[in-house]
Amino acid sequence: MGVSMSTGNLGKQSEDVIWMPLDALLLDAKNPRFGELAQDRRNQTDILDFIVKTFGVNDLLSSLAVNGYFAAEPVVCRPAEDDNEKLIVAEGNRRLAACLILAGDERAKNQTSSQTRNYQALHQKHGEPRIDQIPVILFDSQVDKRSLLSYLGVRHIAAAKSWDSYAKAVWVSRILKETDIPLKDVAEMIGDEHRALARLLEGYHFIQQLEKNDRFCPEDSNRKGRGSNTKYPFSWIYTVLGYSSARRFLSIEENTPENQNPIPQNKLDDASMLIHSMFGNRSQGAAPAIDDSRQLSKLALALESPEKVELLRQGKRLAEIEESTRPISDALRATLVSARDLLSNLSGRLDSDPPDAGTANEFLGLSKQVKNLSSAIELKLRTAIDGDNE
Repeated sequence: MGVSMSTGNLGKQSEDVIWMPLDALLLDAKNPRFGELAQDRRNQTDILDFIVKTFGVNDLLSSLAVNGYFAAEPVVCRPAEDDNEKLIVAEGNRRLAACLILAGDERAKNQTSSQTRNYQALHQKHGEPRIDQIPVILFDSQVDKRSLLSYLGVRHIAAAKSWDSYAKAVWVSRILKETDIPLKDVAEMIGDEHRALARLLEGYHFIQQLEKNDRFCPEDSNRKGRGSNTKYPFSWIYTVLGYSSARRFLSIEENTPENQNPIPQNKLDDASMLIHSMFGNRSQGAAPAIDDSRQLSKLALALESPEKVELLRQGKRLAEIEESTRPISDALRATLVSARDLLSNLSGRLDSDPPDAGTANEFLGLSKQVKNLSSAIELKLRTAIDGDNE
């Protein structure tokens, strides 16, 4: 799995594993698992603090403090592009963070909680088992990107416990930018037979294009996501793009997931409207048009009606739009049948459990309003019949 390479002063390589000092290893700022959450990570200390806060390392600190680093769990690295004395940890960032904390590395300077000090004391109590060097499997970034890709893909995309959808999309996008490996080969490497990666990549490019063109601001979403992207539910993006009605509305071509700008320029406003219909717009005080992901299919179907699209632009909710635009025959049938049944049940209760005079007087006026509305509807129906007969 590992690839032999000239490591200079990095350390001595033994078969596939190299034992490396901690100061030669860098946390990966571009870890796909960090997703949107990693945008503000400026340096190694920020990255380490982010890992501790977001993913936690206490389980690793406990084991490392007592047992040291297990040789059977090497981290996976690639050479740093701007420093041939350093390696970037592509797999095993939590493990490296825990080692840096126990070793009192400068990058862990903010980790000063009492719990952290307890783990450091535990490490000393057990004779400071080895963490100053840890085992590394090294992939040459120029020669063996395909092997590293295959390893990470199988481990985090094809595996049962995998990255979330946004992290996968970020990873695939990064691979296509940094290598000459086509998407179909990436899919073959991880056994993707259902175009899952293509859907994720298209959704990622779609939302990135809207952000770059100032048509969507993740912080304005009323709907929150989870995992590596807590600002909005990324799964809604590629789900709605799976409906042909949505693709026709946005003029998005089929089978072009590698296109980094899938939305035609003249459709950016329409795409923005669709996103805000799903997520709302906090800065404008606009609520989403739908309540949950189960309504995405109905929202996509609404895009086939110019009238419904215009109502969505006005900020109307989908349920309100469907009610106001459904055929009058459907509205009459549903409303009158419901009113008849409700009033019939109420009339039966009045026979079996008549109200006292005070209660009857309280609701008499409301009863007259219902009667008048019923009479008005009857009159309008008779007028329509008479007009047809003429």
